[in-house]
Amino acid sequence: MGDPKSNAHKSNMSSWEKNLLRGMRAFLLIAGIYILIFGGVNGSERIFGLLILVALFIIHTPSLFTNGRIRAVPVEIELLLLLMVLFELVGGDALGLYVSIPHYDNFMHFMLPLYIALIGMMIIYTMYFYGRLKATIPAMAVLIVLVTIGLGGVLEMGEYTYDKYLSQTVIGEITGNTQMQGSPTQDPLDDTMNDLFTDTAGAIVGAFIGVWLIRRAEKRGSHWEVADEIEELIEEQ
Repeated sequence: MGDPKSNAHKSNMSSWEKNLLRGMRAFLLIAGIYILIFGGVNGSERIFGLLILVALFIIHTPSLFTNGRIRAVPVEIELLLLLMVLFELVGGDALGLYVSIPHYDNFMHFMLPLYIALIGMMIIYTMYFYGRLKATIPAMAVLIVLVTIGLGGVLEMGEYTYDKYLSQTVIGEITGNTQMQGSPTQDPLDDTMNDLFTDTAGAIVGAFIGVWLIRRAEKRGSHWEVADEIEELIEEQ
């Protein structure tokens, strides 16, 4: 019989959370297999089907190899990660929404940092709540915003490196030789700077949501319960 503590937060999942998770997992699994076999909008995006399946495997590796005794990540983080896979790999890459929908790139450069900042707030709050970090909540939010902006800068450097050195190699052939920087309406510099500004806005909103959730829990005389789930996951490793 397993340790009841290790499954405590699983039993606290609401029915809508369980159904949403099952639906997203099933959809992404089917989408990944389909795209891997048949490709995406142009029939040549099979690499993104593989990446979808790899992402699902990584997210659920602990659960798969422990027969569900250890969850891969808390439900809140899993939902955010699955949304990232859905909007980026399925929508933006395999279905070509970056090209077919105006400003989809701006949408993604806002939402991905928002998700990352919110996950960062969950992790840093856990460190704060369990005494591993001494800081005020606003200071934690500022730190997460700065880290998220830094990650956005790293992404832009990666896009530049791909366009400059890799897009015309075998790697470019696999990914369709798509240029990462620039668009029909913006040159590469304007595109990069707009991306960074949008990354910053998303990071600020994600951190703000995290602070709001912390304050809401404190007003109820409790704490953000995701900290218990993350701490439990750390103890299980």
